[in-house]
Amino acid sequence: MLRALWDNVKGIYSLLVGMSITWGFLFSPRKTVHYPRQVVDSEILKSYRGPLELIPDQAGATKCISCQMCVRACPDNCLKVVKSEGGKNPKTWIYDFSLCCLCAACVESCPAGAIRFSHKVYLVTKTREELKLDLLADLKARKSAILGNVPKKSS
Repeated sequence: MLRALWDNVKGIYSLLVGMSITWGFLFSPRKTVHYPRQVVDSEILKSYRGPLELIPDQAGATKCISCQMCVRACPDNCLKVVKSEGGKNPKTWIYDFSLCCLCAACVESCPAGAIRFSHKVYLVTKTREELKLDLLADLKARKSAILGNVPKKSS
C-alpha cells in the first residue's frame, strides 16, 4: 500500500514537471518565421548551415588544392572534385546537396580551408537535379558580382 502511494506521488510530480515545461513554452516568444511576411534575422543566420561554398583566396580564385580529402571524408559521397591537368587547382567541383547530411566532415578535413557552409536559406528547387551545384561556377559568379559592385577608380 505504501508502495502504491509512493508511485502515485512520483506520477503527480512527473505530471507537474511536464506541465511546467509545457506552460513555459506556451508563453515564450515564437521562433517561427512567417515567410514571406517576415524574414530570418541575420543574427540567426550566423549559425545556419546551408549548402557548401568555396572560399576564395586573395586573387578571387579558389583555395582548393584538389587533394581529395573532403571527398574521402564525406560519408554520403556527395562531393566530386576533378583535378585539372598540369596544376593543383580543381577542374570541376560538383556538390550534390540532395545527398548531404551537413555533418561538416568535409569542412573539417580540408587542409587548405577551402570550403565552408553558406548561409543560403532561401534555396528552392523543383527537382533534385537542381541541387547538384557546381561550386566553381558559383565562386566565379560571386566574384563577378563583387567586382560588378565595386566602383571603378577615376583617373
